[in-house]
Amino acid sequence: MQKSECDVMETMPEAQEQRLPRSHGGNIRDAVRRYGIAEKTIVDFSSSINPLGSSPAAKRAARKAIDRIDRYPDINMSDLRTAIARYYGIKPEQVVCGNGSNALIHLIPRVFRPKKVLVPMPTFSEYAAAVEDAGGEVAPLMLQEQNGYRIDPLDFSFALKGVDMAILCNPNNPTGALTTKAEMVEIFRSCCENGVRLVVDEAFIDFSEADSLVKDAVQSSSLIVLRAFTKFYGMPGLRVGYAIADTETAQRLRRGQEPWTIDTPSEQAAIAALTDWGYAKKTRRYIAKERDRLLANLRLIQGVEPFPSSANFILLKIAGIDSQLLTDRLGRRGLLVRDGSSFPGLDNRYIRIAVRTWWQNRRLLKALREILGS
Repeated sequence: MQKSECDVMETMPEAQEQRLPRSHGGNIRDAVRRYGIAEKTIVDFSSSINPLGSSPAAKRAARKAIDRIDRYPDINMSDLRTAIARYYGIKPEQVVCGNGSNALIHLIPRVFRPKKVLVPMPTFSEYAAAVEDAGGEVAPLMLQEQNGYRIDPLDFSFALKGVDMAILCNPNNPTGALTTKAEMVEIFRSCCENGVRLVVDEAFIDFSEADSLVKDAVQSSSLIVLRAFTKFYGMPGLRVGYAIADTETAQRLRRGQEPWTIDTPSEQAAIAALTDWGYAKKTRRYIAKERDRLLANLRLIQGVEPFPSSANFILLKIAGIDSQLLTDRLGRRGLLVRDGSSFPGLDNRYIRIAVRTWWQNRRLLKALREILGS
């Protein structure tokens, strides 16, 4: 169904017109204090980190690099940029590295100063926060549940009127919905026709690499692609992210950065992770298998409606219980999940869970059955 710009804006709940919330998963220390349970007993389904752990090659490289912390890291991050460029077959000059992709999410609006930015919702709350921090206005495009919270390229094109930047996540967080390469190309074409710079966060695209826009980004000044080592490579404690863009855009972003954004152990770990082919292959195979098994079992629980996912997490619609109450009851059992009401565009009928190991997933399924009475 087509929507005008006015229709898009009118679907934004009045409460969300104020400052959007900044809430994230993975706060295990807070859970230990809140529930009074031992940290080792907690299983974190609230943050979508590789359940196989960090890349072994990355951990070895980080340990080895400890001997070099008595000197400054490379201010230009030349080795890391070269490794990323080699991985994708692009130029180092087209790579911008940062202290996690979140630092780059905030850098982009700060450098380009957009006045109005289109952000499909529900999605990662830092996009709106970054725009507002830079003095810009967020123009939300509210995605529809009946469409599986998928982005429709035609709706997206109509919503571009009056904006100068658009930010979207693919696959989207928290819905897991993948916008295909063909659809993304259509969206990007609409952005170019409307003079809109498109920023695509591909933090979870490692599970659907064929749909990436990395190669397209280096050919246009209107496209920036973000990637990170956090999720797929299991390195949230080492803050390494990167942006890929054409040479001139990348240079502008680097000029806007503070110096020494990545420390030496983190840089070396990231470089090693890119060559850990066995780990990457095992991760893709494992996540696909466990995600399918988890989805099948979730569909058997009364009061749980899982959404299809192309990432390593699943959005659930819950009936008969408030998401905050369910989150609390699971937390008391040492199972942390993400309360969906913290995402603009969702409410207290949703939670998001990560795909963990087979045994951990079974533990969550058992708890859900007991709490929901299935």
